[in-house]
Amino acid sequence: MKIQYLGTAAAEGWPALFCNCEHCETARILGRKNIRTRSQTAIYANEVGSGTTDEILLIDLPPDTYLHVLQHGLRLDKIAHLVITHSHDDHFKPSELIYRCGIYANPVPNFTLNIYGNEKVHDLYKKTMQELDTDQWPTNIKFHVVEPFKPFSAGNFTVTPLLALHDITEQCFIYMIELANKRLLYANDTGIFPTETFNYIANKPFDTISLDCTSCGHKEGTNHMGLPDALEVKRRLEGLKCIKDTTKIILTHFSHNGGTCYDAMLDLAEPHNFEVAFDGAVWNV
Repeated sequence: MKIQYLGTAAAEGWPALFCNCEHCETARILGRKNIRTRSQTAIYANEVGSGTTDEILLIDLPPDTYLHVLQHGLRLDKIAHLVITHSHDDHFKPSELIYRCGIYANPVPNFTLNIYGNEKVHDLYKKTMQELDTDQWPTNIKFHVVEPFKPFSAGNFTVTPLLALHDITEQCFIYMIELANKRLLYANDTGIFPTETFNYIANKPFDTISLDCTSCGHKEGTNHMGLPDALEVKRRLEGLKCIKDTTKIILTHFSHNGGTCYDAMLDLAEPHNFEVAFDGAVWNV
């Protein structure tokens, strides 16, 4: 199993859309790994960019999805399983789905696109469908409302929604993703996990853990995380026997408000054996 980070920024991107703060200006000058688009990740059973529709899992559908198609070889015409973390528009832009219908996609993919998310994500999907030209709306899309701590199959993957500490107006999720003998914890857009989540994953060792680091080197912990919060989560996971000697912990979902560009973040993370994601980065799980 492989994880490819397509976008690694918070909602405003980095450099942010309308910002000329010193951190955004630095990113513009340095370029490369300091340019971050809105959060999206692809999980592949085998090699990146390859596999059947049941061997690819896409997480979130942000406004930068088309850019990820261009920059990282994301093939939406092969995606049959789309998992959504929550309804914020930097993670779910359902109007993009109109382009899966006949007048835009030739031929239309001949398989169902399965979308998995919470009730609020489902309501947003239905509302968007009603506002668009429903005569042209693609019919081969199926929405699945998922519930916390109830595993479901998404192609060859087993996915378990876990409660996040994020927007209190909805049941935001982080996800445990399993394939064969590999287990991944995908956990951005959350503060330090709720007790129910820690309890559920206790004694389940992970091969790879992907953690929110929106605040970069600063503590936050109640809606997002920074490095001090990630260290606290790591400590608690070690106590729950969720971390092995070989477990990789990767930080992602960075905001310019955290003020730490890629190389500086790398310097902060490396002493703690954390790795730092960037757009396009690939790791073996």
